[in-house]
Amino acid sequence: MEDHPKPVNPPMPTLPPTDSQNELLSFLSTHPFIKPTLIDKIHGCIIGSALGDAIGLYTEFLNKEISGKTYPGRKFSLVDPVTEWYQDHHRNKFDPCAWTDDTDHALLLLLAYLSSQNLTTLPQDFASRLSIWIEQGLLALGRPPCGIGRLVGGVVTRSDYLFDPVARATKEWVNAGRKVAPNGSLMRTHPIGVIGVGLHEEEAWRVAAGVGRTTHVDPRCTLACCISVGVIRGILRGEVNDENDLDALMERAFEWVCAQPNLANPDSDPDIVDLSGRLHREDFTRYVYANRFEDLELDDRDKIGYVYKCLGSAILALRLGMRATRNQQGALPPDSIFEDIMADLIMEGGDADTNGAAAGALLGAWLGYSQLPPHWKNGLKHRDWLANKIGRLIRAVGIEGSRALEFEEDEAPDGGRGLMTRSELEKRDQDMVYRLLEKDRLRREEEEKARKKEGRRIAGWLKR
Repeated sequence: MEDHPKPVNPPMPTLPPTDSQNELLSFLSTHPFIKPTLIDKIHGCIIGSALGDAIGLYTEFLNKEISGKTYPGRKFSLVDPVTEWYQDHHRNKFDPCAWTDDTDHALLLLLAYLSSQNLTTLPQDFASRLSIWIEQGLLALGRPPCGIGRLVGGVVTRSDYLFDPVARATKEWVNAGRKVAPNGSLMRTHPIGVIGVGLHEEEAWRVAAGVGRTTHVDPRCTLACCISVGVIRGILRGEVNDENDLDALMERAFEWVCAQPNLANPDSDPDIVDLSGRLHREDFTRYVYANRFEDLELDDRDKIGYVYKCLGSAILALRLGMRATRNQQGALPPDSIFEDIMADLIMEGGDADTNGAAAGALLGAWLGYSQLPPHWKNGLKHRDWLANKIGRLIRAVGIEGSRALEFEEDEAPDGGRGLMTRSELEKRDQDMVYRLLEKDRLRREEEEKARKKEGRRIAGWLKR
């Protein structure tokens, strides 16, 4: 039997008193336009992330060169005619016009909050739902679990995971040499930025750290989650209005994580004297202050999943959005800003769906749902279902309507459908394999037809 390491959880966040929450939301009444603008930005954040995820799948795991050859027009559409993606076994696992596991995990977090509205238990509630997702998928929408990350799979599938998720995640991190810092917690953290609208900044960071560390305890991952949540919260509250505000917030988050020994030194290593060393300041500066997507080298095969690359791509996308809206003088239609910036990011390849999810959340919060491209948002699969959940989140946070939500079955851990039996899971997996094999067969046939057609074209040219 494995020894259970001593829990190293940060202090669990608690729900602030109602009076405190009401005070923090008092800015909503300062002008009639604030509430509808805030609601538009919240929808923009969550839908924007899902769109970045869905569009990112087009180039996920491709390098920049192949991405450019495959999509020379650099344009994508989720409405008819839907852009066809690069045909390979990986993409064939997913439905067209739909998000991937990245958004699934964000939705596990969102649904856990809607179900309980309890920040104290949110990390454990999320961990429980994630352990179900690993086997069952997103039951609320009948989506199978595709794209399980190596770290998440290694942590969550352990028999002792739910006993203490952070302890298990810490042990896996130590066993991996204390060097593994992937982007899997960053891609899902943005709903906490919305929840954080009614929290103090450090309270929001504690929630972000608590949920993020259920799988990813590397301090760089914790910092990335705190920054994403802090930026979204700041945009929604009108506290992040330009790049100076953005930079100041990132530096505050860096110092805050450094000042928390349990976050900066997850395994309480007595040999660590300078806690900031665990945050790799030089790397941090390189990525979050990058000027071009090219500088991030997002398709570097050995580092495509590095959390600072993902964070850097999201921060740069937001910077570009800030500059575009600041300098806009009618030359760039509003719904082109999101599309153009996100397309530039996606065309860099690499872990494009995750980079897109993280960037789409920040840029979507900045621009709002109304400025997302119609030929993306109108074609997103499950869009109406997701919009309903966002509306319920807006109520739960206290922005509009009553915080007391009526029960909706699909927000239960089993999605209101009940957990699948072993035989049902086996049949689902068999059916999926058959579908993948058929898609691969059709893809090979199309490739063979294309080769023969090209051969005939060349032969005809040689006869001239």
